[in-house]
Amino acid sequence: MMKTDIYKCSYVRGDKVVETERGKFFITPRCNNKDEVFRYLEKKDFPFFLPMENSTRDSYEVYSYVEDFVDVNDKAIDLVHILSLLHIKTTTYQKVVMDSVKELYEGLILEIDNLLEYYSQLVEEFENHVYMAPDEYLFMRHSSVIFDNLNRSRAYLESWYQMKKDASKERVVFLHKMPCLNTFVDMNTPYFIHWDLSTKGYVIYDFLYFYQKDYDVVEMEALFQIYQSKYLFTADELSLFLAMVLLDEKIVFGNDCYQNTVVIQKHISYAYHARDFVLKQDHKNQKAD
Repeated sequence: MMKTDIYKCSYVRGDKVVETERGKFFITPRCNNKDEVFRYLEKKDFPFFLPMENSTRDSYEVYSYVEDFVDVNDKAIDLVHILSLLHIKTTTYQKVVMDSVKELYEGLILEIDNLLEYYSQLVEEFENHVYMAPDEYLFMRHSSVIFDNLNRSRAYLESWYQMKKDASKERVVFLHKMPCLNTFVDMNTPYFIHWDLSTKGYVIYDFLYFYQKDYDVVEMEALFQIYQSKYLFTADELSLFLAMVLLDEKIVFGNDCYQNTVVIQKHISYAYHARDFVLKQDHKNQKAD
């Protein structure tokens, strides 16, 4: 595509979109060897990706751009079906490497311990204030769910680690790594875009990303059950998945009380949603047992 072809440029969902006499395209920097990724997907009979139009001097990639106007809930259901198909078609098994398992376990445990210490210090500090600021009061009112989620996450990690000690093999799949409503186009032929971080790894990471990006847009509980009906997590996979769903980024207090309140409310919303989601999975597991 020559520079003179472009007569309009805009940004949609962070992508640079250009309109030319030959159609509409989006352009993204070249992050990895997509040709190799797409050849692998074709070999696995997975056609739900958007081929490149061209790649100029390996600096950026050009793809056809199409708007989708599907209802967001229908789109999410289609996303889950296509995502499960990706995992089904690319599942392989490998020997459990306990050094890698231990590294992941210890890293997540350290993250949880640091967050527990950080929030405990905040609680102690705010309790000593004669008058709490609105952002401090909001945090204090809902801090119990944050502590509860962190402790539950730790318990799931302990369970996962014990199961991995007794395992000799584990499943890995080819991960998109960024599956969400913004990276899925639902047309006559649906497809994922942005395969920049795609790699092999634990299957739980794809739905985890989807959950964290779109939990407040669509009903994740129903979508997770659809996904599980297609690709059921093993006991150790489910434990790790639930542990990581319960984890959230650290709440950092700035100098602006109003902005702090907005940030805290977002984290609180995630904390309650994650707690309810995990409790429902617990209930289903108990009934199954």
